[in-house]
Amino acid sequence: MRKPKAVKRLFKRHHACPNRGDLAACRCAWKAKYKDREITLATWCGKQVDPRLWGPAEAVLRRFMTAVDEKHFDPAGELPPLGTGQLFGEFCEEWRHDYAIPEGLSLSSIGRPENLRTGDKGCRGTVDVVKASRLGRMTLEEIAGGSAVIYKWLNDEAEEREWTDKTWTEYHGLLNRICHYGTRLQRGGKAPMASNPMDQIDRRSFRKPKHFQRRVLLEDVEDRLFAVVHQLDRPQHLPNRNKLTQEQADTIRAEKEKGTLQKDLAREYRVSESVISSIVNGQIWNPAKYKVGTKGREMCRRLMIALDCGVRPGEMLLIQIKHVDWRHPRRMTARDGTEFNAYQIVLPAENTKGGKWTGEDEVVIAGTLRLSQELEARRFQLKNNPDAYMFGTEEGRYQASFDKMWQALFELAGLDWGRDKGLVWYTTRSENISRVVENSNDPMKAQKAARHADLKTTQGYMHARQDSEWEVAVGLDRTRKRG
Repeated sequence: MRKPKAVKRLFKRHHACPNRGDLAACRCAWKAKYKDREITLATWCGKQVDPRLWGPAEAVLRRFMTAVDEKHFDPAGELPPLGTGQLFGEFCEEWRHDYAIPEGLSLSSIGRPENLRTGDKGCRGTVDVVKASRLGRMTLEEIAGGSAVIYKWLNDEAEEREWTDKTWTEYHGLLNRICHYGTRLQRGGKAPMASNPMDQIDRRSFRKPKHFQRRVLLEDVEDRLFAVVHQLDRPQHLPNRNKLTQEQADTIRAEKEKGTLQKDLAREYRVSESVISSIVNGQIWNPAKYKVGTKGREMCRRLMIALDCGVRPGEMLLIQIKHVDWRHPRRMTARDGTEFNAYQIVLPAENTKGGKWTGEDEVVIAGTLRLSQELEARRFQLKNNPDAYMFGTEEGRYQASFDKMWQALFELAGLDWGRDKGLVWYTTRSENISRVVENSNDPMKAQKAARHADLKTTQGYMHARQDSEWEVAVGLDRTRKRG
């Protein structure tokens, strides 16, 4: 029988035994050697290890190697197990159906429910990729103490599939969320995993493309955006402007009143007689009947929270009335002396980029006069419906994206936008972070307000902008009175 490659460190010391070929053909005790450490498997793990089977011996070998790599190896015996015997692949499926899909993870490609359900192994970061790998065949006990094995798997997969550093980090995040869930889940008063092995594996720091690097949104640009944002509240469903203009439609009505026949008007303006009839009857090209949209009001609110709180687009669109702590406002004073209520907005962990790593809810502070007033008006408008979306549609429904709207807004403001030009919607978050840094003398407070996982990220803004979170938030309101 050919010895499996994965267990080449297993051997036996035969004394009176004549067997010298297939190791699993005799009853001599399994032994293992790794990095100058040698053990008898059964003695070290405190359990009988069948000498005629490779599988149980391989499982103990992996735990032995992990203990040595992570420097908690004890030659006297194995430390108490960190998890259960459930296969990690089965637990991934349990996490997917019992937590991920019901919670509607939606911020990153590895968190979207449609990706979690897919069986396509080419879809990056899906649970199915992990389930089909060697990690899926390990037990939770092995996974809990297997940070070295997981790290090796990540690097092997990165080399084989030619992952970018960003993809590597996303897989790291997926494994971290699953293992973190295993440490919080309770079964008979005990969690399936006593520790999260991903805590021992650092995320990769990768160089962001140039168009993702920090940029500062000049204040005159902010003024230009607010000056034109309400122009997005333009009439909806306008007639086809390729055929006629409003001036021509008014002329057609005037000519009809003078007695000109509709067929002659249709021939002159090269449209059908039915179009002429609709114009004359006021059914089309009638400004009194135009329905004015609400895109400008929606985008105005989004500009406020983006500039004043630095909330990412995906996080913003998931904020509901119930996420605002209305019961515990903080009384603050604006720069012009006006008193107002500042509010905390709690962002559920599954709705934030950082929360998906830590499993913890995040908090942003609506600490500017304009945003506070807008939140209160929005609460009244939506009749305090806890499930209504504060920054969704005007009616409070969820909106998945507003890409076309911010692009139209930037064009109205005469801005030359684009990733290659360094001006996109995300620049509003960069501006917020720059203001946080400028208004705080404490890097740690600035990091917390910006919700950065790494202080180095926050420090990157300090050379461009030079006491508590609430005090920091008040200084973010730089708006001037606008008509």
